[in-house]
Amino acid sequence: MVRRPTELFICAGLTGVALIVLASSYVAVGGINAASTDQPMRLPRILLGIWIVLSTGCALRAAFWAPPATGGERQTAKVVSFIVVLLLTAVSLPVLGYAVAVTLGLGGLLWILGERDPLRFAVTLILLGPGLWAVFHHLLGLRLPLLVSGGAF
Repeated sequence: MVRRPTELFICAGLTGVALIVLASSYVAVGGINAASTDQPMRLPRILLGIWIVLSTGCALRAAFWAPPATGGERQTAKVVSFIVVLLLTAVSLPVLGYAVAVTLGLGGLLWILGERDPLRFAVTLILLGPGLWAVFHHLLGLRLPLLVSGGAF
């Protein structure tokens, strides 16, 4: 017996979407230039792989190990709103730039998760917003969207 069917359905759907997007990333690129060390699809493919592993783990947890669901409508609404905020954040990256899109998206996610302490809210936004961009862009040398749209950084 499945312990949390709605959660299992959402996680399985997210796993399916990630698998489709990962497969299409290899088809749409038209091959890999073996002479080039610059692979702009490396980070998205790594993130998709992490997405697949995590959503599969969430699906297995929902099916076998999670306590039975209570108050399902409220929890489902929270999960769906979380997904919507993540989608809006991803879609707004090219338009708003990394700093604005991720900071607004993280703010929305923290609010959905119930974080109301102003200090933790601010520290999380600073560390996970522009802080992660600096780590990926400058320390790891991975290509990310511009920090601010319009080429300021």
